[in-house]
Amino acid sequence: MNTISKLFFVALSVSVVSAASAYADTGNEVSLLSGKARHERRDYAGAIADFTSVIEHEGKNARAYHSRGLAKLDAGDRPGAIADFMKVIDLEPQLAADCFRKDQKDVDRDAGYLSAEDRSRRVFIEDLVPGYAFAFDNSGLLKYIQGNYDGAIEDFSAAIILEPKFALPYKHRGYVKYDLKDFQGAIEDYSKAIRFDRKAAETYRERALAREQSGDADGAMDDFRKAAKLGDATAMKKIAAMEEAEDPAN
Repeated sequence: MNTISKLFFVALSVSVVSAASAYADTGNEVSLLSGKARHERRDYAGAIADFTSVIEHEGKNARAYHSRGLAKLDAGDRPGAIADFMKVIDLEPQLAADCFRKDQKDVDRDAGYLSAEDRSRRVFIEDLVPGYAFAFDNSGLLKYIQGNYDGAIEDFSAAIILEPKFALPYKHRGYVKYDLKDFQGAIEDYSKAIRFDRKAAETYRERALAREQSGDADGAMDDFRKAAKLGDATAMKKIAAMEEAEDPAN
């Protein structure tokens, strides 16, 4: 193959690839629009199929995961929706930080540098629904388990901003603060969790442990008793051990 032929072949190959990419982008956009229309008609299965098609061709399209999550949520598949929302959080790590920004216009303005094409793939703070609180809470737990305490606190806090009366992220943020030896901070978070769920024995137990570490023995015993009354076996054992230690006969 001579030089001219090689150059022609390269140019042709580039053109074919570019055309294929453009065709795929167009196809994805059509599927997103189709999925949105089907969702609005309450054809949730059809919408999910359209959004899944986009994801199969473009695995990092956060908008497709977001839209599929919304369709799953309306279809009654809450676990599936939360899994998709968690994928959005993974693809859009700035979302948690955006939740703390009081001026929504700042978030929109910062996104102004994005092209229309990029914006069509992105998810922004104004797109978030309450179901994302559960996704942020789950994401925070994963980060906590991995030892990423800063990331965990950020995710739990984002969950709280989206759903202020959701007890779990308060409790889970309390775990992190306890591990960081911020016992007073942990107590405050456990107290908020209890305010929204007074029957969670584990939360009383964890607050008892934090109070114990902070030197509040009476408050700790009171919480252990509440946890035990709600059936927490660990609290029962702890009370027995504390009472035995206080028994003059021992």
